[in-house]
Amino acid sequence: MQASLIKHLNNRFISYHDWIRGLSSEDLKAKLPVKKNKSLGEHFWCLIGARESYTRALQAGVWVGFDCSLESIESPEKIQAKLESSAQTFHQVLAAVDDWSEARQEILLQLLEHETMHEGQMIRQMLALELKLPKSVKWA
Repeated sequence: MQASLIKHLNNRFISYHDWIRGLSSEDLKAKLPVKKNKSLGEHFWCLIGARESYTRALQAGVWVGFDCSLESIESPEKIQAKLESSAQTFHQVLAAVDDWSEARQEILLQLLEHETMHEGQMIRQMLALELKLPKSVKWA
């Protein structure tokens, strides 16, 4: 099961890398006229923060809190850099884990759920804004 979770996480990581390559600063700021709608930039902020936070939790074996290092939600280049660095750090931590406790398995599952949940929200946002989705998006 662990290998399957990691495979699916890697697919989401690839999808988000493809996603940001096709977006402009204006695309990242656009919102829909509905309550509690987040911009694509805000979704990426949450994704990166969760990826960084779950990676720290994976390393520690327990949740240690949420934090996000992304400073600008309007810069595709900064988002792409953080997507890449957070994926790289995740894989480094993953390779160093030698005790695959139930808690660590749960952390992997929660990260996958979080990545997938945002993907669905972002698909809706992209379709409503009439923006092109990359082929690597699983659910579109």
